[in-house]
Amino acid sequence: MPNPGILCDQVLSQMRPLIESVVNEVQIRALEDSTVAVIDDRNTAANTLDALVEQAESSVHFLVPPAADAVSVVGRALGTLAGRAGEGPRVRILADPDMAGELRPARFGAPPESVEIRLAAAGVRHAAVVVDRRVALVRSPGAATGPEASLVRAPGVVRALDDIMLTAWQRAAPLAKFQRLQECLGRDSGIRILKLLSDGCTDEAAARELEMSVRTYRRRVADIMRLLDARSRFQAGVLASSMGLFLT
Repeated sequence: MPNPGILCDQVLSQMRPLIESVVNEVQIRALEDSTVAVIDDRNTAANTLDALVEQAESSVHFLVPPAADAVSVVGRALGTLAGRAGEGPRVRILADPDMAGELRPARFGAPPESVEIRLAAAGVRHAAVVVDRRVALVRSPGAATGPEASLVRAPGVVRALDDIMLTAWQRAAPLAKFQRLQECLGRDSGIRILKLLSDGCTDEAAARELEMSVRTYRRRVADIMRLLDARSRFQAGVLASSMGLFLT
């Protein structure tokens, strides 16, 4: 079964020629009523994002790639929810693992308890947001040389994109857990232990490789398995790989 994170990026890559062909055929340009519209200006794209999030009723789902302006753009958009009376929309941010050090719910204007952040092991290359499963804003990968973004209101396309994003979300690692695991694996040869496990090394051989006692090695393995909620050593390696922890 294809990795949902990779599948999500493939769908977004395929959306660009589809969107351009629709625009060229029916010459859609009005942002308020169009099924599909191309946005050429960065400021217009940012203002459109802010307006979409501000009008959100039930859900806001972000894809966040490793980009210099990613946190500020998302933070500005979510800031439009600040001070809203009553319960706001559920916000989910699916980000690239390279963003782990920059993403904090408190950095966004929305109430921290309403913002969930997860990291996609396969990475995130495209920026996108889906609001209330009714409208999507997709930033062009080559925004510096082409159209800045596309606003999509075609119901079938928006729902399909949201479904793929949610599938990737379910398999992604919660930010807090990812950071705890990074900290654990970053000390005392944690990554090397996982790789030795995946290679099928015996405890004795692995301990010699790491220049530690077998007792210490087994204790470290047990700690890692507990953090990963793994029932076996093999499962620990699979889970770590699926979460992108071998990339750290």
